[in-house]
Amino acid sequence: MRCSRRPVSRRVVAAVWTDRPLLLYTSVLLTVLHILPVDIVSGSAGDFNFPIDSDSLYEGDKCGLPGTRTGICRKAALCPHGIRSNGARCEFSGNDPVVCCPDTTQSTGDTTSNRITIRIAKQECERFSSGSTHLTDHVSGRRLEADRGEFPFMSLVVFGGENSEGTRCGASLIAPRFLLTAAHCFRDASPAKVYLGIILPNDAEKDEYLVRQLHTHEEYRSRRNDIALLELEKDVVFKRDVSPVCLNTDVSEIGPTVNLTVMGWGSDGNGMRADKLWKAVVNEIPLDQCKQMYRSANLSVSITDDQLCALGEIWQDEYTDACEGDSGGPLVMRVRQKFYIVGVVSTGAPCGGQIPGLYTRVTRYLDWIEQRVWGGSQS
Repeated sequence: MRCSRRPVSRRVVAAVWTDRPLLLYTSVLLTVLHILPVDIVSGSAGDFNFPIDSDSLYEGDKCGLPGTRTGICRKAALCPHGIRSNGARCEFSGNDPVVCCPDTTQSTGDTTSNRITIRIAKQECERFSSGSTHLTDHVSGRRLEADRGEFPFMSLVVFGGENSEGTRCGASLIAPRFLLTAAHCFRDASPAKVYLGIILPNDAEKDEYLVRQLHTHEEYRSRRNDIALLELEKDVVFKRDVSPVCLNTDVSEIGPTVNLTVMGWGSDGNGMRADKLWKAVVNEIPLDQCKQMYRSANLSVSITDDQLCALGEIWQDEYTDACEGDSGGPLVMRVRQKFYIVGVVSTGAPCGGQIPGLYTRVTRYLDWIEQRVWGGSQS
């Protein structure tokens, strides 16, 4: 992993919200009130009030309204009936407040077809918390050693066979028996086992699990659909330093202002392989801008909506980036003390340059992941 070394004292946006939730909730909400139609703002008191339930719900979740009615958590600006009083509190989506909005599809007849579908990935996220016991502030533009237990979902893939020498890839624990990784890691070698709960590649304090089966995306072609699952022989035992990461289910753009963390045991760009787990902060680069950067560098790489571009800050003419050996590892964001995996390290130009790295965008493969890990979506 090639990283710059100039520290910047800024925190991930989600962490700032945790420090000052009421102030930001109010200021952003006032902005929304300003842009809402007059007929909504001037509605009756019962049609426009702050929700008071403290349970955390997210955009798309089913929520409760006064009486026996239910609603759906939607962005406030998109809710035609305003913010209902006594409804469940819905959390932010990016910078937008989310409110409990009446479900206009409900009827007094058969409601089976109107049932709100909640992704099983979101349900599993609530069941298995990915909160770290060693959360630290992210420092942008700097390569840092990861603390033990800071990323309890991070795994090192161990390969078998004659072609395994020198091969190194990461993977992310997402369920008791499944890890998410990159398909290209297994073009020349097969996964034999994974190490969890480690900092050093040869760490004596490790949990070792054998790989039962490799599930590569059926339409994987070079840089396209570069995603795979590792199915283990037995369930992982969760503990302080070993627990799964949540899958990001929010399909909206992350944006360049949100700090993302990439980690791995890859090289530093000069061919020096890491002897411990390193982390670095990068930011999303809009796809249009990313495509233009590749074209300007005369790199004939087809970049699609299934991918995400990210790059960190510059220091001494070198940029923070994932590098060789980091493949398959996670790109995560932290929201309310939980990590969400938004991308899988895939490919890119030589690391350390000004060309963003390419990651497989997790939200584009949720159906594929859920079907193989949990047997499909639930409602």
